[in-house]
Amino acid sequence: MYEYSNNSERKLIVRFFSSIGFIATFSMSSLAFINSSFLLSFALFVSACFYIWAFSSVKGLERSASAILYNLYALMFYLVVTGGVEGTGPIWIFIVSPVTYSIRGLKRGTFDIILFLLAIILGFHFADRFNIYDYNPEQLPLRIMLSFIIVALLSGYYEYSREKYNSKIIALSQKNELLATIDPLTNLPNRRFTMDKLATFKKELKEANIPFVLLLADVDNFKKINDEFGHDFGDKALIHLSKTFQKNIPKNAIASRWGGEEFLIILPDSNLENGMQIAEKIHNSLKNSEVQHLENSTSLTLSIGAISASVERSIDSDIKLADELLYKAKEQGKNRTCSYTNLHKSLLNLTN
Repeated sequence: MYEYSNNSERKLIVRFFSSIGFIATFSMSSLAFINSSFLLSFALFVSACFYIWAFSSVKGLERSASAILYNLYALMFYLVVTGGVEGTGPIWIFIVSPVTYSIRGLKRGTFDIILFLLAIILGFHFADRFNIYDYNPEQLPLRIMLSFIIVALLSGYYEYSREKYNSKIIALSQKNELLATIDPLTNLPNRRFTMDKLATFKKELKEANIPFVLLLADVDNFKKINDEFGHDFGDKALIHLSKTFQKNIPKNAIASRWGGEEFLIILPDSNLENGMQIAEKIHNSLKNSEVQHLENSTSLTLSIGAISASVERSIDSDIKLADELLYKAKEQGKNRTCSYTNLHKSLLNLTN
């Protein structure tokens, strides 16, 4: 079956062809029985039973697809060898190419059709050698085989064009999906992607008690940087930040561009203490690396609000709390991380 077909599509294809196959073979079996062609009627009836089995088999789609095709091939071989009704049996082989390509796709379908063609050549040879059926005129089998080859080539070209077009559609869809979830400047996940991930992590927190930490970061004095060095330098600064995040966060963490100069980092399976350590790593990394663009350079600093997600709070409430702590960090002098833990310590120091 096609590599790009999902299970529901494949099941539909198998059931469609097995339904058509059953109706056709059972009808012809009944007609052959009425006309006293009992051997042909029996062969068609057995074929109809195979189609019923393929239709009812909900598991093993590849096996059902193979049953449809090889049952069809066996029936066609029988019709070629015996001539069918008054020598019209071989006419049915022209349905093989479109059915095969529809079920198998281009590569596997071409292989199966070549095998089928060899079997048909052998069938015509048996019919002549053992005087099973005398085709008249003698050139009829050759003309049928040449016609079949032409139909197979046209069917193969159509399938090639269809698969190529389908591949382009899939590639375009994947590209659009990527563009919809990635920030084009920093190549970090965007807000939409991150919200979906947050929903997943929140579900894991509620169901499996797997904690996660949020770090909401804002670039200090970013407007001043843009005004002093220009927007190109500002873009360079954001790219520099994205690389800094990726270097200093765990592999299972997600750093995303939340909006403007704000970034949200998700640390799965982590506690607040670990989150504070990672935030400190980011601060130190920025301290030791300047942003450079043309002749201009400067160091970046971040204000970060850090929280441990709570089962009791919604995702929006978690982000709002992180945002409040971020602005507490701004109020305390910027270039720092603020959490309820260190905020509580600062208040105690002031009291003492």
